[in-house]
Amino acid sequence: MANFLGMHSVWIAGFPSYYGGADTELDHLIDLFRYYDVQVNLVPMFGADRRMRESVLARGCAIHDYADGIFREKSVISFCNGQFLERLPEIVRSGRPARVIWFNCMTWLFDAEKHAHAEGWIDCFGFQSRYQASCLIPQLELLGPVQRFDYRPFFSIGGIPFDYRPWNGTYRLGRASRDDMAKFSADTWRIFDRVLVPAHLRKKAYILGYGPKAVEKIGRPPSGLDWQTWGAGAIPASRLWRTIDTMVHKTGGSRENYPRVVLEAYAHGVVPIVEDAYGLRELVVNGETGYLTSDSDEMSYYASMLAANPAEHRRLAANGRRHLEERLVDRAASFRAWEQALSGDARALRGEEREPEAYHSQKKSYEKRPQDLVYT
Repeated sequence: MANFLGMHSVWIAGFPSYYGGADTELDHLIDLFRYYDVQVNLVPMFGADRRMRESVLARGCAIHDYADGIFREKSVISFCNGQFLERLPEIVRSGRPARVIWFNCMTWLFDAEKHAHAEGWIDCFGFQSRYQASCLIPQLELLGPVQRFDYRPFFSIGGIPFDYRPWNGTYRLGRASRDDMAKFSADTWRIFDRVLVPAHLRKKAYILGYGPKAVEKIGRPPSGLDWQTWGAGAIPASRLWRTIDTMVHKTGGSRENYPRVVLEAYAHGVVPIVEDAYGLRELVVNGETGYLTSDSDEMSYYASMLAANPAEHRRLAANGRRHLEERLVDRAASFRAWEQALSGDARALRGEEREPEAYHSQKKSYEKRPQDLVYT
């Protein structure tokens, strides 16, 4: 589909992958750009997975080898790519890009990011959540004016059919993240172990991203718990989402910005039980699309309650998928923001904190017509 404001080409410093929030977000963004017939030029900064190389080439992208002057006079996008930040001084010296749009996918600033902003090398910031913006913008403003645009994360739902799975005798719980101690609550195994299921069901827990750091943080699974773990990237994440019924995800200090595992869960009919904090509050409607609680015992309770009430589990799963399709994903709105940002439209580049219009309309709907969220 041709784009309607004349955006023809973008350059991306970095490369998508099947693992990690920033790299998977980039993968979905490529789908958005290609849908609108935007040429995507990818410059890997530290390697590229063979399967992903084949995928982006099949979608019509171009891959270029990095050189210091490759971004001269080009609009460049980078998602939390540390190598890009480290090389940005030389990139600027070799030929300044026309525009640099930077995404920090965390809720704290990198030293190289602070330096780049202070030097004026970042023209525009993108923030995935209001929570993240509230954390980062005040820090950035101490270093210089902050231009931002009304970025709306995109999730490519196409190819993921909503196919609610019967439990067939086993209730499956799980979670996915990178192998990082901050991603895991120390009592992760206890949360899974305390989930109760009716006598006719078995229970099994799954963790994708269980490596040496996770072992150090949460230890080994308790005896008596049926479990399965994989290291980060050991299997496609879609395999996990097609396996589990309920995601129980409590972190240990990572202060989640816009955890895409919630979107993946919604897409695959998995009910999320997550912390009542951080950017998670912007994704989950408590009691309608999943549950929000920061109490470990309550997480176990909600997971147990759903095991005993399959009809309620199915209702929340269906709500979650519709919430993803109707509230969280808006292809046209996502692309309009990109067109404005990449064209330098002053209406889209703002120096102040501002909640996007889409959020106001969504919040108003939740407050005045909560029955709309009961998709029965």
